[in-house]
Amino acid sequence: MSSMNNNCGRTRALAASFSGDTPNSSHIPRPRPTHASSMADREQVKNRWKTCFEDAEKKRKLLLIQNQKSDRDQNDLQRRYQLLHNEYNTVLKQLNDKQNKLDQLRKVSEAMYKEYDLLKNKYDVDQIVMQGAMDSASQWYKQNRELKRRSVALTQKFLQVSPSGMVDLVDGCPDSSDGDELDSLRNTIKDMSEEVARLQAELNVARLQEFEAQEHTLSLTSELEEERRLRQAAESELEELRTMKQNLSRVSRLVAVEMSSLREQCQQEKDTALRMKTQADKAQKERNVLAHQSSLFMSEIVGDDKLLRVVSEVESLKNTLEEERQKYAMELLELQEKLEEREGEVELELLEEKLKLAESELQCALKRAERAESQTCQLSSKIDQLNQALESKSVPVPPPPPPLPPPPFQSAICNPVLEMANILGIPRKPINLATTAPGGAIDDIINQIKGGKFTLKRSKKQHEKKEEPPAAVQEMLTIIGTLKRRPKNRPDTTPADVAL
Repeated sequence: MSSMNNNCGRTRALAASFSGDTPNSSHIPRPRPTHASSMADREQVKNRWKTCFEDAEKKRKLLLIQNQKSDRDQNDLQRRYQLLHNEYNTVLKQLNDKQNKLDQLRKVSEAMYKEYDLLKNKYDVDQIVMQGAMDSASQWYKQNRELKRRSVALTQKFLQVSPSGMVDLVDGCPDSSDGDELDSLRNTIKDMSEEVARLQAELNVARLQEFEAQEHTLSLTSELEEERRLRQAAESELEELRTMKQNLSRVSRLVAVEMSSLREQCQQEKDTALRMKTQADKAQKERNVLAHQSSLFMSEIVGDDKLLRVVSEVESLKNTLEEERQKYAMELLELQEKLEEREGEVELELLEEKLKLAESELQCALKRAERAESQTCQLSSKIDQLNQALESKSVPVPPPPPPLPPPPFQSAICNPVLEMANILGIPRKPINLATTAPGGAIDDIINQIKGGKFTLKRSKKQHEKKEEPPAAVQEMLTIIGTLKRRPKNRPDTTPADVAL
């Protein structure tokens, strides 16, 4: 009886709070979910979470398989890279050896060429001098023969004129020879030919060095232009990479903020689920106690027709309240669907913004690829490494599974007779258990109904609380706000490491 009186007091307070909340409110109490509906909702929530858990488990396994495959591919690529690196080092070493040999051969060939050029020039000068000497000798020979012929003719004439003067002429002629002068001339010609050959060789070497210097200047000029072009391309690429880094950092910050909010929301939903479970267990206990009390009460009023009529009327009111509860639940579901549609539109706008960002990044990557085709192999390999690093870091973080549905409207279950008394506006006084019989509350209600002492309660605070919404509306607004803050479910990006 003490528990019944406590439940009656709670029921009276609850009915008084429902009596004057809105202008269109009736004196019908809030609908109370039955045990079957709460069990069905609980089973539906359980099935939904079970489905989400199975999907997350499948995606986690798929991600693990993909991760293992990517690890194997990475190991294979690392092994191939090591082999290619070793082969590259071997080829580079061979190239250095061949380059050294080529330099040595070039030096030897240059020395041989210089020596050959010197000897060739000397030979050419000797040939020219020899030809001149032969020409001079032939002329001298002709002149000598002419002089001998003339000298013979003059000698004969002189002998004919004075034979004795021939001996004096022969004795008076000096016995000088031009041999020394000829040798000195030959030595001078030889020295001059060697000097001319040496100067000609030096001239050829100087011309060759001038030509090589011009070629080296042209190659340096072309290298300078190429380096300038590569520097400009590198600066533009660096600017694009900085822009991409800023975009990625901004996206990563947004993802981190979203992830933290989702974790907080998941923790709140866990706490809500635990609180709902606790409330459900408490409501189940209260329902069992009230069911036992109602069975005792029905056994007491079997012979009383008036109380049976009151109970039947209460049952009809309960049916009406159940219908209204179902109608309100359907309206709440419709509102949730509309809210999800609005969330879908917001999510679509977010996806469009992300798509624009991805398109801009794609355009930058295409421009960089077109420029990379004209660059050297070293720059192209560096760009590939940077692209791989960026792709490995731009893995999107998936959101957690969908949250629990909003808790159903629950209210305390009370005795139907006391609820009817509260609706009719019959005041109740605290009952002393020591002086009140077990059926005193029922007799008191029946006597007041017979005497016509009850009046329907009016909504006294109707005009005072127009601006304050009722508790049910506040709860519904709280649920709608939670749904608005909840992100759109993305089953294709559900993380595998979210604790359910």
